[in-house]
Amino acid sequence: MKRRKKKSSRGRDWSALQPEVLVVIFRKIGALEVLRTAGSVCRSWRKVATEEPQLWRRIDMTNHGYGSDALVLMDLTRCAIDRSNGQLEEFSIEYFGDDNLLQYLCDRTSVLKRLCLISCWQLYDEAIIETARRQPLLEELQITFGSFSENMTEIVGRECPQLKSFKFNNTWYNLPPFGPDDNEYLVDDEGAFGIANTMHQLRHLQLIGNRMTNKGLKAILDGCPHLETLDIRRCRNVKMDADMRAYCAKLKTMRLSEDSLDGYQFQADTDGQLDYINFCLSGAAFYRDGCQEA
Repeated sequence: MKRRKKKSSRGRDWSALQPEVLVVIFRKIGALEVLRTAGSVCRSWRKVATEEPQLWRRIDMTNHGYGSDALVLMDLTRCAIDRSNGQLEEFSIEYFGDDNLLQYLCDRTSVLKRLCLISCWQLYDEAIIETARRQPLLEELQITFGSFSENMTEIVGRECPQLKSFKFNNTWYNLPPFGPDDNEYLVDDEGAFGIANTMHQLRHLQLIGNRMTNKGLKAILDGCPHLETLDIRRCRNVKMDADMRAYCAKLKTMRLSEDSLDGYQFQADTDGQLDYINFCLSGAAFYRDGCQEA
């Protein structure tokens, strides 16, 4: 009679996982968890977390919630950038980051292909332009909400000739429909002209909440002959008349101004940012009324 083999009382030796397996696992749990906990579980895990630059080719520091400790997140992000050893290709941050962080990034990599900045209110035009200047291989750029101006698009496009995807979304979509008296302040085609003049290789463009008019949109369609998808939801100054629809006929996919925002994962922070926008509108109205009275 054969004896049954006793099952080992010891669990699996997770420290013996191959480095390439650990890289896959670490990518799944995300950069923040690797930096805070997983990378310190044992010697072999720490070795992979600190000495495998391929693990840090993509750094995603988003979805950690508004109000997270920005200083801690910036320190951890700098650590992740260092570990990439100059091989960082994709970089995403949300709710934190400043000009110094982007400079730190550019000092340590020049092969960035994708950059995503979400609600980074301490980042301004100069830092974004300088980053574009130092990252000529950039193919995808997303800037959603922030302290930027729409007029920097021409410089960004000129510095990044390989740009294929551009998402440049503003908080203006949170406002009610514009009235005739607001037209002078809330109409701005300069950003659209900048895209048209320089981003000739674009395939995908998202401009939610932009202030451009039909004139700006036509310029984009003329200047970006390879454009395939266009998202202009809440671009309230664009009027889709028959002429405009004919202009857009070549596009494979288009989302119009009044289309639903369902599926759009970002919501403007309505406390501070919308108050600021309303302040600007009231100031513009005060200035306009004062001029009329004079």
